Amino acid sequence: MEGIFPLDLNNWLAYLFIWARLMGIVFLFPYFSYQGIPFTLRLYLSLVIALLIFLSLETRPELDLRMPLEMVLLLGKEVLTGLALGYLVTLMFSVFLNAGQMVDLKAGLMLSGVFEPQFGSQVTFMGQFYYLIALVFFLTLNGHHYFLKALADSYEIIPLDSAFMGLGTVEGMVRIFAEMFALAFQMVAPIVIILMIMDIALGLIAKTVPQIHVFILGLPLKIALSMLLFAILLPAFGVVWEGYLEQFIKNIYRVMQGW
Repeated sequence: MEGIFPLDLNNWLAYLFIWARLMGIVFLFPYFSYQGIPFTLRLYLSLVIALLIFLSLETRPELDLRMPLEMVLLLGKEVLTGLALGYLVTLMFSVFLNAGQMVDLKAGLMLSGVFEPQFGSQVTFMGQFYYLIALVFFLTLNGHHYFLKALADSYEIIPLDSAFMGLGTVEGMVRIFAEMFALAFQMVAPIVIILMIMDIALGLIAKTVPQIHVFILGLPLKIALSMLLFAILLPAFGVVWEGYLEQFIKNIYRVMQGW
């Protein structure tokens, strides 16, 4: 290695392009997208990771400084590329948020929603809990290692001087979007189905014994049952998350290869 920053303007420009892509990813990454994380911390983190990736690249692109308009367009492309990859990570964790909100909808906990600055909207109790559990499992299974490797490989798969995205990329993102929402329903399907059966049973009780106030008795029963079912299924949640993480990394590579 000739040094961290050789006196070559082309290397400085390549580092700027690497940082532009990383900045979009870091600013959307769930652990650093919270409003309480200082802007300067996220900025410094993206600069450090960009430097490490810059030093690890075997070949660096030759960027033509004599074409400033093309360089500006390529820089904008890198920012959009980082935002697209960061959006995929955000979409991965939103699966668990949506899964929890499905449980809240059936258990009658939709009124427990509180405003979450990270999402810019109201998030229900189980939705937030599923989301936090997913964050814990992500670190436990070293998901950040897989993601950093995929991020470093993105500069080989999607070179800095490449075009933005093709039709294959859009199709890949749509496919991932559909798969994730299908997975969200599969994760909570046992709880939702049991709660639906309980609704039917409460309806039959209300018809046969009108003196019983089903709404007053049924709501706390559904909440308690949903909590119990979640506690029973929690050990299997880690197994599902491990397979889901592996599939998601494969989907990221598939999207990048179709770029």
